[in-house]
Amino acid sequence: MAGADDRLRRLGEVGGMLREAALARLKAAAETCRKVEAELAALDAEWRECEGETDPAARAVMGPGRERRYLLRRAALNGALARARAEEAMRMQEAARAFGRDDALHRLIRRAAGD
Repeated sequence: MAGADDRLRRLGEVGGMLREAALARLKAAAETCRKVEAELAALDAEWRECEGETDPAARAVMGPGRERRYLLRRAALNGALARARAEEAMRMQEAARAFGRDDALHRLIRRAAGD
């Protein structure tokens, strides 16, 4: 029975490593979301600053080209944010499964130890 206990212990260690790896991937995905959200916020702040410009000459220079660049960049960032959030949701499910498996393994190990 000692061999079985050792195998369960090693399996528990592997479960813990898989849990930690899933958590690291989730943290990375969440960080990507926050980074893209910050880029969007900075882009919007820059646009609001340009919109607040009252000098007609400056507005003429910034004009439609600047608005087009803003809209294109915002669309690209929105797409990146959608992909990042989808990745984060996928990683969250993956982490939940890993945590559940790890918990089940530890319950099994405790049960096998006679607790």
